[in-house]
Amino acid sequence: MVSKRGVYVLRISGLGEGEHHFSFELGQEFFASFNHPDVQHGIIQAGLILEKKPGFMAIHFTFEGELEVSCDRCLDYFMTQISTRQTIFVKVGETPGELEDDVIMIGKDDHEIEVGQLMYEYILLSLPVQRTHPEDASGHSTCNPEMLKRLKELNPDIQPDREKTDPRWDALKDIIEKN
Repeated sequence: MVSKRGVYVLRISGLGEGEHHFSFELGQEFFASFNHPDVQHGIIQAGLILEKKPGFMAIHFTFEGELEVSCDRCLDYFMTQISTRQTIFVKVGETPGELEDDVIMIGKDDHEIEVGQLMYEYILLSLPVQRTHPEDASGHSTCNPEMLKRLKELNPDIQPDREKTDPRWDALKDIIEKN
């Protein structure tokens, strides 16, 4: 895999067998380079351990930090903590590509591995499925209060004075009941 972003590469030529440690600080420039709406800002410390053995390598990723994400409830942005570990195995072969979710193949003549895309994908996978503002010490939502008020106004389940059925359906029900 040839480097596309240049900065986030592991140079493997010249490395002996054993463990090799790398670290990256992933900030706004890193996230902006992917132009993805889920994450635009954050500070993540990425630690990588490349374990080189005859015939294959394992890259162990560790991520710690915080990301700015959009709240699913009020749509305001907030910082959320992430902490995750992932491992990918790298084999050397004829045709570079992804063999499985956690196994990639690089060409025999490749001297470096671009890990920027892998790090970005692992960070996205570490985000919770539902992203909402955390609760405060008293257990109340820290979401935008104006948006919460508006959501409450628009929720049909908590509006007792709102008619439950469409009058057109009532007319159809009457016809069915008469027949």
